[in-house]
Amino acid sequence: MVTGGDVNYDPLPIVSAFNLIATAPASRNGILVGQNRYFFPPSALGESPLVLSAGLEAWKGFFASVRPVYKNLMVNVNVCMSAFYVPNARLSDAMIKYQQMSYGASNPQRFYKRVRVTTKHLGFRMKSGIKGFGRDTARKTTFQCDELGGKVSVEQYFQRKYNIRLQHADDLPVINLEKKTKDIFVPAELCEIEPGQSYGGTLSERETAEMITYACNPPFVNAQSITGQGLDILGLRQRASPMQGFGIEVSADMTVVPARVLIPPKVVYSSGSPNVANGSWNILNVRFHRPAQLTRAAILVLADGGRDDFRDNSDPALRGIVTGFLAKCRASGMQVDSAVPPLLFLRLPKPQQRDPLRSAAIDAIENELKSLPGRPTIVLVFMSGRDSNIYPGLKKLCDSKLGIATVCMLMPKVRKEKGQDQYFSNIALKVNTKLGGVNHQLDASSMRWLKNSMIVGMDVTHPGLGCVKGTPSIAAVVASCDTEFMLYPASLRLQEYRKEMITDVKIMMTERVNEYLKRMKSLPERVVVFRDGVSEGQFDQVLIHELPEIRAALRSFKGKTPKLTIAICGKRHHTRFYPTKPEQADKTSNTKAGTLVDQGVTAVYNFDFYLQAHAGLQGTVRPTHYTVIFDESRFPADEIQQGANDVSYLWARATKSVSLIPPAYWADTACERGRLYLHAILPPLPDSIESEMTEDQIMRRARELWGNGVHENLRGSMFYS
Repeated sequence: MVTGGDVNYDPLPIVSAFNLIATAPASRNGILVGQNRYFFPPSALGESPLVLSAGLEAWKGFFASVRPVYKNLMVNVNVCMSAFYVPNARLSDAMIKYQQMSYGASNPQRFYKRVRVTTKHLGFRMKSGIKGFGRDTARKTTFQCDELGGKVSVEQYFQRKYNIRLQHADDLPVINLEKKTKDIFVPAELCEIEPGQSYGGTLSERETAEMITYACNPPFVNAQSITGQGLDILGLRQRASPMQGFGIEVSADMTVVPARVLIPPKVVYSSGSPNVANGSWNILNVRFHRPAQLTRAAILVLADGGRDDFRDNSDPALRGIVTGFLAKCRASGMQVDSAVPPLLFLRLPKPQQRDPLRSAAIDAIENELKSLPGRPTIVLVFMSGRDSNIYPGLKKLCDSKLGIATVCMLMPKVRKEKGQDQYFSNIALKVNTKLGGVNHQLDASSMRWLKNSMIVGMDVTHPGLGCVKGTPSIAAVVASCDTEFMLYPASLRLQEYRKEMITDVKIMMTERVNEYLKRMKSLPERVVVFRDGVSEGQFDQVLIHELPEIRAALRSFKGKTPKLTIAICGKRHHTRFYPTKPEQADKTSNTKAGTLVDQGVTAVYNFDFYLQAHAGLQGTVRPTHYTVIFDESRFPADEIQQGANDVSYLWARATKSVSLIPPAYWADTACERGRLYLHAILPPLPDSIESEMTEDQIMRRARELWGNGVHENLRGSMFYS
């Protein structure tokens, strides 16, 4: 009998058994995508598929997982969405339609390379993966066929052997089916895309927008979907086999748990305190708490053929917008030079097929910036749009090679009078932060628990789909170095492929403590680490691998060793909370900003809690799951919970609280900045040299691209913010 009295008892084998039993019906009837996510054809849910693009549609599914909680065993069920290939009786039709709807901008061969197809010309249905696409059409692709008397084309082979006359013999490449021993070339029109194939690639901006529109349902809609469709199609309500045989029964009602709404902190600017309501406030006519000096700035206009591009550097509209933005910075308290900054105008070279990463454009930008008489402290960059190569190239150039802070603005946005003032305000927040200013702070009582402390954020980002095996992961460690806990300079490192534990954590922590010591003139008394990106199964790995290294870094300094606390921040979970009464909900029907749950659905032994510090804008809000795994400071539960909520109001880039505590959020942001430096291999272009590299070669290439990392001029700043 298991009583739960032994804290060393491992419940995972039993929980895994319960999961196998409870999800067996879903495994039989649904399509498993990832871990515990089961998807069903829209027709099975009485719905129509939502078309995302020419080749993709959105399917609804349900996450289901058995979880042990205090004195109970629960099933965590949540709605989830995923993209699936649109089924088509002929792959040829799908490829043509995809190319037509993308106006030739996208490659159907790249899009369909992971799809599985079914062929019927042999007299039976045979499923195969696609090994690749041939270089030529069925008419031009030939092979030796003794049965037909020698060398024949694929078109001739299917016509003479199967009496099939091809419609696309000379306008589509042949398909090379996945066979280990030899190449099997089949025309695309004889391949069928069957339903139920999930899409593992990255969605385009338009597809992502469509998916968000489909997935962002009000809380009550998702709740009804779970208790209605979800329990039925997962087989939980009717105790489908084998649940009944094991005597397992799942309640059809959502569990009700106690919660409380934490009081928001008082936000302070140099000109006063705005009113905070449901996690946000207005900064109309307020001045930054500690304004920076906007001196020795420069303006760079990158005209790239956009409809809203400025004409040249004498364009009156450009001059007016620059003057207006600088006036906004002055009104916010920043010291701005009276003279208009040097204004550079560059018409970028047009994209060329032989230069897919637009290296010529980046070189032109470098030459333009080097033409300035001296190194500017910051460059305000006006861009035509979000070009997927210009932006990464610009940031890598300025962060790594030139050592210049940059802030980008989009010309279509700055030209619109409606919303222009708000846009300028948001950009001013970023400029002040990058230059070392502090936008706002919290009242002294809210920050008392962190007196003489350093807050640290840690995260690791990994190479995604399409990347070569061996492509390095990127680790980031950020840490506060001011009394307001608003400035978080970062340490960035490359490390082993898909390794979650931070390899150089000791060196990176030493760098962060040195920065704190340099600015604060003393060691912190406490160090509070918020570690992002770690799953529940990896908590022990943090304690085994990262904790000793962090402690070694802290002990390497003369003086009293700071007390250490480590909390894990989890956003990749499926726990959602729904208000039980109208008065408990905000205007989006979500729980209110500051909602805290630390009973009912929390862990058996760990000290954990769910905190929703922010207000939901659309859809069903997701709280952050915090688990304290190590605590030498012995923070009382109320203190660290209220403290985490308060610190969530210290996000420099907005006038609202954020869902993830800022140090962890900044670590994630720094990781994303590091990805831009490896843009050429994340992922590599098809048919490029990098796409064929071995693990050792791709690591060497990554280190070449990374160079010395962040330029020494920027290492003490929030260049990545």
